[in-house]
Amino acid sequence: MGRPVRTLAPQWPYAETYYPGIYIAIDGLDGSGRTTLANEIHRQLQSHGYPSVVTGPFPSKKSQSQNTLNKHDRRVGPASRHLLYASFFAIVTQQMILPQLRAGYIVISDRSWISLHARAVAQGLSDTWVDTTMGFALQPDLVIEPAATPLAAARRKLSGADALDPLESVDMPEHLAGFLAFQERISSLLQPRRLQMPWRTVQNVSDFQEVAELVHVIESESEGFPS
Repeated sequence: MGRPVRTLAPQWPYAETYYPGIYIAIDGLDGSGRTTLANEIHRQLQSHGYPSVVTGPFPSKKSQSQNTLNKHDRRVGPASRHLLYASFFAIVTQQMILPQLRAGYIVISDRSWISLHARAVAQGLSDTWVDTTMGFALQPDLVIEPAATPLAAARRKLSGADALDPLESVDMPEHLAGFLAFQERISSLLQPRRLQMPWRTVQNVSDFQEVAELVHVIESESEGFPS
C-alpha cells in the first residue's frame, strides 16, 4: 500500500492517500551544507540502483530569480515574501514531489516546509499564521539535518560568497552578529521538531562513510526493512 500522505494541515484534500516512495527532507541552518548533503545522498542512491530525485523550494530557475529580485525589494515585507516562498513550494509539492512519490521515487527535498517555516517565524511572523499558509506541505518520512553551529554555517556561507545575506540576519543585517543571532533563532525553532519527528543528524557532510551509513538506512526503509 505504501506510506500515508500526511500534511501539515491534516484535513488538506489531496486525492492520494498513500504513496510507494519515500520523502526525505534535508533541513537545518543556512549554510550548514544542506545542498551538498542532498546531492551526495542522491548520488549514492542512484549508484546503488535506487531511483531518487532532489527537489528544491523553487519550481524553476526563473522562479528562483524572481524570488531573488523580490527578496531584496524593500517594498516587499516579510509576510509577502513568505507568501511568495509558500506559493513556489506549493507548486513544487504538487507538481514535483507528489508525482515522484507516487512513481516510487525516493524524493530528497533540499529544504522542506520545516526550514521555510522556521525562517519565517525567525523573521517575526506568527507561528500560527505561517502554519495556515503551508497546510498543503507534506510531512517527511525522515528529516536529515547537517550539524552546524551558527559560526560554522557563516564560515561555510562566506567560503562561497562575498557577503552574508541580509535576510538571513536580524538587528544588524550587515554584520556577522546579526547572522549568528538569526541562525540561533532558527536552531531553537527546530529543536521541538527534532524531538517530535523522525530526525537524524549528519555531523560531517563531507564524510563519505557517515553519509553512506545514512544511505543504507534509507535503502533499508525503501525495501521495507526496519532501520
